[in-house]
Amino acid sequence: MSTMTGTAMGGHTEKIVIATRDDDFEGRVRAAFDHELNGELTSWQEPLEWADPVRAVEAIANLDPDLVALGPGVEFDEWVAIAHAFDTNHPEIAVVLVAEPTPKLWEAALRCGVREVVAPAADDAEVREIFERALGTAVRRKENLRGGGTRGPAGHVIQVMGPKGGVGKTTVSTNLAIGLAAVAPRETVLVDLDLQFGDVAHALRMEHDRTSADALRAGADRDITTLKAFLTPHPSGLYVLCAPESPAEVDEMEPERVARMVKALGEAFPFVVVDTGSGLDEFTLAAGEVATDFVLVAVTDVPSVRCMRKEVEALDQIGMTTQSRHFVLNRSDRQVGLSFIDIEETVGMPIDVAVPSSVVVTVSMNQGNPLLASEDISPSSDALFQLVTRFAEVPADVARRFSKRRGKVR
Repeated sequence: MSTMTGTAMGGHTEKIVIATRDDDFEGRVRAAFDHELNGELTSWQEPLEWADPVRAVEAIANLDPDLVALGPGVEFDEWVAIAHAFDTNHPEIAVVLVAEPTPKLWEAALRCGVREVVAPAADDAEVREIFERALGTAVRRKENLRGGGTRGPAGHVIQVMGPKGGVGKTTVSTNLAIGLAAVAPRETVLVDLDLQFGDVAHALRMEHDRTSADALRAGADRDITTLKAFLTPHPSGLYVLCAPESPAEVDEMEPERVARMVKALGEAFPFVVVDTGSGLDEFTLAAGEVATDFVLVAVTDVPSVRCMRKEVEALDQIGMTTQSRHFVLNRSDRQVGLSFIDIEETVGMPIDVAVPSSVVVTVSMNQGNPLLASEDISPSSDALFQLVTRFAEVPADVARRFSKRRGKVR
């Protein structure tokens, strides 16, 4: 085992610890960083076969690392025990697993708090990207624990709602989640709560074999460790709790248990985005009780605006008034005879974000590649990025990525 001191990020010099039986992997990491990791190299004398993983973790933590990479060559039972001890006793330290990222391995990794997995044969660019992403996460965790974080309050449960179908809730939900995952990779979850006809998995072009119905059958509403195993990772760094495969499965699901899962995710992850079905069904209302924010989505036609007014009044009448509300007007540039002032007066809320129509929105949804994950640029993507900034202060490195995209407007 060896330690390396990294380059400074945000005025803090990151430290990486690598625990591996592969003598060449340390050199590969140094090469991936163009040999910028030039700190003192220290050999770790303890063997990897620790009888007590807690003691091992405390010994590593005494080196004050920001990131610990386990593997390659570390046995399954060993890394599971060590990663679980880090997750329990030192959650501020990010853990990266170096192993083949199979579905079974991802499930175990999620259970014990591993947020990044990199294949041993990954190229230098991928190794560096994953390590830097994990380092950024670790720095933000430590800042939040010290009370010095700039990202905003943790524990946002953001429920995206709309009174009618076809207003673009899933478009808003997926882009918001992708944007937040850029700020907090492996710390953002998207829940598809349109349980009968949810298409978040299609909107993200995801293959998955675990759903919220499966999670409830496993009792995951009472155990966050079990619940994490039913999250499906997306390449963006987002986790997704997918909707059931068949509408018939919804009959077996209880709103209170679904809400308990949403609450548990909100306690375990800084950002949880909940995509809902149309209107105020029992699952939307139950999850709304544990939400911190409502994103209310309407379009510019009269029926949508009037129904949004009814939804706002219904939320007031049932006492859901403590959640922060954000009004998103989708397809805001459609010429239908309603001005923004007319819409705001009817709904009784100011328009917070106006998303104009764009063909790239439809194309992105059909291709399963949300705007904020693509290189396509339009005023629509700018508006969706504006929604992200309502919930998170975007770090400079992430802001630069989005700025470069905006600079490519055709």
